[in-house]
Amino acid sequence: MSGLENKPSGQSYECENCCSSLVSQLLETISNQSQQMTALISSHAEQNVLLAKIIDQNNELIAEFIQDNDEGNESSSSGYLDG
Repeated sequence: MSGLENKPSGQSYECENCCSSLVSQLLETISNQSQQMTALISSHAEQNVLLAKIIDQNNELIAEFIQDNDEGNESSSSGYLDG
């Protein structure tokens, strides 16, 4: 068996080059999508931090409002009961 018999045919060689090119493009596309997903996840994490701060501020304001409202009701109620 000679080495010439082991060489791929012209068509087979072209198919291998084509497949290699497609695999390379696929890997590049996957890499780009991975980078985009990483950026998106990072962006969502930043948004979650901001939303948590907003929720905390809202909770503080609601607590202050309830406390002020309760104090206002107590003073008006006690005046009514005392009178």
